[in-house]
Amino acid sequence: MSLHHINKQKVKVTLQTKITFGQDTETYELITFGTSVYKGDTLYIQYTEENEAGSTNTTVKHKENETLLLRSGVFKMRQVFRLNELTDGYYESIYGRLGTQTKTKVRSYHWDEQAREGKLMLRYTLQMQGSEPGQYEMKISYKEETAK
Repeated sequence: MSLHHINKQKVKVTLQTKITFGQDTETYELITFGTSVYKGDTLYIQYTEENEAGSTNTTVKHKENETLLLRSGVFKMRQVFRLNELTDGYYESIYGRLGTQTKTKVRSYHWDEQAREGKLMLRYTLQMQGSEPGQYEMKISYKEETAK
């Protein structure tokens, strides 16, 4: 087992999100820093998102059959992603809590030992409180920071 599977590592995180509603597509990119660690066969990536409303702490828990996205802070969210399954979750802001449902179409993960970087990709439909479903694609890339 490599050190990657034992120690908490400082990582540079790039989050790319593409959202499509009908003919409209929006893309977002966030670059931040956080940590990654394996506990058994489960990968945890943690980072903080900052915006004008404040900060949101994000934890991605990825294991063989599911990925869990947890956010706490200004925005709260809990969503489970399982390939070809409809899963329930929620999104909470200052305006209240909304129920969500996702249907995961693509869920992939790749770790490059030589480059010391990983990529997690999720493609899914998301519905909030019965609204028209949007098509989402989220890519989380992370690279271990080397000590200088």
